[in-house]
Amino acid sequence: MNVNAEFYNIIREGSLPAMSHFWLNSDYVKCVHATGELFTGYNAVMNSWGLLFNWGQDGGQGTDFQLRDVRARVLADVAWVNMKVHVDVDPGPFHVTNVYEFRNGRWYMVHHHSSLMADPAPHNLFG
Repeated sequence: MNVNAEFYNIIREGSLPAMSHFWLNSDYVKCVHATGELFTGYNAVMNSWGLLFNWGQDGGQGTDFQLRDVRARVLADVAWVNMKVHVDVDPGPFHVTNVYEFRNGRWYMVHHHSSLMADPAPHNLFG
């Protein structure tokens, strides 16, 4: 849970150097931002965060998050966290899944997926 909170602190700071140390430097890491774009591999993922941090007047700094319904699961050297993230910018809120891998004595992010929450439907769409 602390590692997951650190991830959102890095986003608040808009620090690409901190983000680059947070992710595992591997070709199999993946990131899906709320736009739906998929980035695969360490360099592509870091480039996507660089663009995100440079977007807007303040470079992404000062963004406020409220993490809700946070659930974590750890199995050996892999952990995942699911949550709802409410952000002080439109659109939102988001469903988020973060996956971490334990390597060399610390946790690294290997997958981030964020998608816009759908408006609550008046009925079940699948049945």
